[in-house]
Amino acid sequence: MSTHPIKKPKLDDLPQCPYGSKCYRKNPAHLNEFSHSNFTPVSDTPKVIKTDTVNTLPVCPFGATCYRKNLLHFAQYSHPFDLLHPDVDSSDEDEIKESDKRNEIINDSKKRKIENDDDDDGEKTEEYDTDDENVYDVKLEKTFSKMTDDEKRLMIERAFELKEKLQEKLKKTREEAEEKKKEIEQLQNKVSEGVVLMEGEDEVLKGSKVKYFEIFPERNYKQGSAAELHFRLAESQFYRLLSGHATAQVIKVEYVCNPILINKFNQARDELKRKRGENYSYPILAFHGTAVTNIQPICDNGFKVPGQDGFQHATDTGYYGRGTYFSEYPNYSMSYIKGSTKLMLCQILQGKVYQCTQLIVGADLQDGFDSHCSPDKKELIIFRSDYILPQYIVHYKLNAGEFKYSTAITKEAKKKKLAKIGKLYKKAVAAKGITIFTGYKFAFIGKMTDTPLAIEALVKRFGGYVCKNTVPFGGTIVTTGLFVNGFPATVQFDAPNVVICSLAEFEAETPSAELQAYKNMNYQLYYSEDFLYDSIIEGTLKTLADYTHE
Repeated sequence: MSTHPIKKPKLDDLPQCPYGSKCYRKNPAHLNEFSHSNFTPVSDTPKVIKTDTVNTLPVCPFGATCYRKNLLHFAQYSHPFDLLHPDVDSSDEDEIKESDKRNEIINDSKKRKIENDDDDDGEKTEEYDTDDENVYDVKLEKTFSKMTDDEKRLMIERAFELKEKLQEKLKKTREEAEEKKKEIEQLQNKVSEGVVLMEGEDEVLKGSKVKYFEIFPERNYKQGSAAELHFRLAESQFYRLLSGHATAQVIKVEYVCNPILINKFNQARDELKRKRGENYSYPILAFHGTAVTNIQPICDNGFKVPGQDGFQHATDTGYYGRGTYFSEYPNYSMSYIKGSTKLMLCQILQGKVYQCTQLIVGADLQDGFDSHCSPDKKELIIFRSDYILPQYIVHYKLNAGEFKYSTAITKEAKKKKLAKIGKLYKKAVAAKGITIFTGYKFAFIGKMTDTPLAIEALVKRFGGYVCKNTVPFGGTIVTTGLFVNGFPATVQFDAPNVVICSLAEFEAETPSAELQAYKNMNYQLYYSEDFLYDSIIEGTLKTLADYTHE
């Protein structure tokens, strides 16, 4: 069987497209059915259907099948069609029905507009039930060709009015988005520049004295609260890179506000920004571990770096440079705190970092760089004191078990309470004796509300026991009270399980020999005496953690 390919018709054999070379149709079937070699102006040979005094537009060559949506095209040509028989012209009856339907649509539209105007309370309302432009395209495609000139003019005006409203709505939305973006940027700037302030911080920043703000975890989320922001920032930095101490818990954060150090740090940051560019001027948060006795002097006076007066190496001259060491990983810093449970969290400026690949013990800062880091990138070495801002003191507990929100109070509130401790003591003395302190062995350091004998008698009345320890010349705590041949004798240390310490004794710059002796024996927690009185008054043991000296 012969399988000759079908011959394509020549262009001369195809009928001429009414729009000639200016036709914008891209349908392959249309291109194969019509020739587009010559342009025959459509307006020269219009097909005119039923005309009257109102509708005298020429018919579009494609009639009801025209898919143009250009309003100007519909204003120039009519598109008669019958929905059931698109190729047959509409009858006069259909024209009348269609005209009545159009008038009904126009009247309904005008009625809706009047109702909207009556309901207007000062703000413009939308005339349309949807923003979907395709709805209007379909309506135009099916009804525009049957409209009178006035109806077409009204439809075109409404279409342009809708377009303007949509453009205004889009512009307003963009403006609102820009405003929201600016608000977020302003909030971020406030946080980074310290504009989100604690209560009373503004006055502190205007002076030169250091202020410590105690912040405890709270169950309620107070959006925009400076205290909430500071606590969550320090807490998240602690937990994010913590390893090896899965049960460690942050129990309190002290936010350090030192106006002098803040100004020095900001000046150093501006200098670094001019020198290296903005990307190098952003600070990072890193931990520093040191003996607990060093924390307050550092927060008050700033860090000392090698070469400054008063600087002393705690361990060695520095494996990766002769500077001050920090780490984003709390575990690295915990090994330097010597039994304490407090870590410093500081803002530091790295600038351009020199990556160490081997030990460079005691080396100075490498030329062309602003800091060093260890080969594993977990230790950061800073060589300028104004590149360091002590910002937080993180108090934590190891192996603390299930997390519970603390009801601890700040130092200021505790001082106010202890100022009225005498009234609590009197209420406790008048309370009915019940054995609530069974199994508790107390030791008392410093001056209490009443004499040692009176306090001991009160504790015994409620089922407790008081250890009789003292510190002889050797600095070791021993038990006294026994006599041999008329001379005082010493026996084995009587270990307490609760050490009550006066606030004045605990906050003294130099700890007493008795307090230091207990610290040497690894006693880390000391409690205020109101634990006794509150427990006695309420007839039940209070939570010791709420009375801890920090």
